[in-house]
Parts: sequence; C-alpha cells; structure tokens
Amino acid sequence: MIVAGRGSGDGIKLVLEAEEAMLLSELADQVDSVLLLGTDDDPALGRLLPNAYPDDAEAAHDYTRYTRESLVDGKRQAAQQVRDATNVEGGDRLVEIELDQVQAWGWLTFLTDLRLILAERVGIGEEGTPEEDEQRDDYLRAAYEWAGFVQGSMLEVLDPTES
Repeated sequence: MIVAGRGSGDGIKLVLEAEEAMLLSELADQVDSVLLLGTDDDPALGRLLPNAYPDDAEAAHDYTRYTRESLVDGKRQAAQQVRDATNVEGGDRLVEIELDQVQAWGWLTFLTDLRLILAERVGIGEEGTPEEDEQRDDYLRAAYEWAGFVQGSMLEVLDPTES
C-alpha cells in the first residue's frame, strides 16, 4: 500500500512496499523502452507524442523535427528519476522516498506517460472509457488503475485544495 504525505518543506514523502517500488522501477524501464525503441506506428507512442497538426503535414513535420527530441528526453529523464528512487536493495519491506516539488512533478509526468501507454495497451480510449472490441489484459489494467491511485495520492498531497 502506498502512503503519500507531506515531506520536509513543500515536498512529498512516499512510503512504498518493496514490491511496489520494484514494480515502479520495472514500469519505468518499460516506459523508457517505448520512448527509446517505439516506432511511429506504435499507438502508445502516438498517445505520448501526439501529432500537433493533424491537418497540416508540413507543420506537423516541422513541429516534430524541432520538439520531439526534447520531449522524449524530458520523459526519459522522468522515468529515470523514478527508476533511481525505486532501486531497492536488501531486505527492506518498506521504501521511503522524499521528493521535493520538482521531483514530485517529474514523477507525475512519468505516471501520466505510464498511464497513457497502459491505456493504449488495454484499450481505454482517449475519453477514459474501455473500447468494447479490445481484449483487456488484467495485469495491465490493474497497473493502470494502481498508477492512477499513486498519481491521485500525490496530487492530493501536493495540492490539497483540489480535492
């Protein structure tokens, strides 16, 4: 079970079970793989990096040419930040992670990217509803819902007025 609470200053403190930390680390690896190795025909990559100008091929090409590398780099850095923080060694049952505001927002970027990839893989449309003809993977759906819970918990701590 994850616990999110106020850390020192304006930051956040996460308490994860070791298995949850390992899961987040593995999921960060997978997000990084999609970003690094994904092809333009991968719909999950399309969700992460949507076409900014669907009706103007030249403008879309220019936008991609000038922004894609920095967008991918930022997303990969967010995944790396999660991987670094969740690298657990030893027999600790609980993993405590202190994040400052900037780090917490990096985690939220990662969780958003993760949920977009998982939503695509389990057939959740852009409106957040399951597509009827898609066969769903229960493990991926559970990971999608759990990542949403983590994300929501973090947001409640970072901005308690938005509850």
